[in-house]
Amino acid sequence: MNVGDYVHRTTGLEERVGKPLQASTKDVHLSSIRRFFTDCQEWEWLSRRFDPGRALATPRSITALLGPNPRVIAEEFWAKLLWAGLKLSRADLPETRSGHFYSFELVHAITLTWLFSGLRSDEIVRLRVGCIRWQHDDKSLAGDSDQVLARDALCLLDVPTHKTGTAFTKPVDPILGQALDTWQAMRPSQPQFHDRRTGE
Repeated sequence: MNVGDYVHRTTGLEERVGKPLQASTKDVHLSSIRRFFTDCQEWEWLSRRFDPGRALATPRSITALLGPNPRVIAEEFWAKLLWAGLKLSRADLPETRSGHFYSFELVHAITLTWLFSGLRSDEIVRLRVGCIRWQHDDKSLAGDSDQVLARDALCLLDVPTHKTGTAFTKPVDPILGQALDTWQAMRPSQPQFHDRRTGE
């Protein structure tokens, strides 16, 4: 079976029509057929004369071609993202007639939060003022302290209640803590925001 076979519309497939199906597509088709026959037998529309899981199993020749999920960002692309985030400058931001729409410190803090925190976008948006804490030898330090932070100083990020669990604290890279502290120091006063998840 090739791309475009047994279909009524080929819109968006023009460049691929006639080419062989990818291994992942073949696997999905076989899985759908297995599910169909399994359901038919389960609902007693068909007598159990064969096992769909064995009779319609994806052949090894196809499973051998199944690779990692292409939606997962490859290491080389992630390295490029990290490099771009760390080298972000004011010149990289689009400028309007009245200046930058968002301050560089805000964009920089959000960029590094996305790169180094491992949080969902909903969690990033809901981070509270003062979510960064510094610790060294069990003593709290201010992020803008004049003291030189020792190599073993720990930067802690307070993560709010999220989709799969309650609030927690996690260690993060100090570069993230410094960016968030810089933004927080220049952040204009804001009215309180209603947290739609916790109701606070």
